Amino acid sequence: MSVKLISVKCPECNAVLNIEEGRTQAFCTYCGAKVLINNENEYIYRTVDEAGIKQAETERIVKLKRLEYAERKRQAAEKSKAAKIKISLILGIVGILMMTIGFFAGSASGDSESGFYFMAIVGLFPLMGAGYIWLFSSKKEDDIDFDDTVKVPETISDYESKNYAAIETILRSAGFTNITSVPLNDLTVGLFAKPGRVESITINGKRITSGGKKFLPDASVVIAYHSMQE
Repeated sequence: MSVKLISVKCPECNAVLNIEEGRTQAFCTYCGAKVLINNENEYIYRTVDEAGIKQAETERIVKLKRLEYAERKRQAAEKSKAAKIKISLILGIVGILMMTIGFFAGSASGDSESGFYFMAIVGLFPLMGAGYIWLFSSKKEDDIDFDDTVKVPETISDYESKNYAAIETILRSAGFTNITSVPLNDLTVGLFAKPGRVESITINGKRITSGGKKFLPDASVVIAYHSMQE
């Protein structure tokens, strides 16, 4: 008794399969997909790991939350640093004015015990406060370490003398994952700048000229480099 075959097409790889008539399922001999046959319609049967999907989704959400938290901490630290710098500038200006006015007013009065001299001495305290905020507080802000962040390496400080591929390697080694190198097509003879030399580095739209700052690993890094005109 001869076996009657029917032809069906694998929905996964479009291969034509010859299957015994009456069978309800078969495996594609080309891609291995399991094909369920219902009359003249065929489709792929996939086993869905519901637990695995939920776990992967949970891990994705947790990771996003951690990245959002790290970004909020970084932004809060930047705002705090900016505020401290403004306060230090105000204190410095006040201290300088007090010392200047006190010294010149005391000299003009001709009285060595004039209260203006005392005002000049008092002006030292705002200056000392400004110096403390500027030198120590700002440094502490730079030293703050955030979860899931990477630091711009100090070795990029002379980036203009390096090839873009070298800078890209340095940043990838530091942990940055979203790096794009863009040719400027700005050179005709290459006398003033060599092709491949870095012109600028920006991270999330901010120009970076030295190392030390921290960003998320997937921050948008753009390396613009000199290249010959096409």
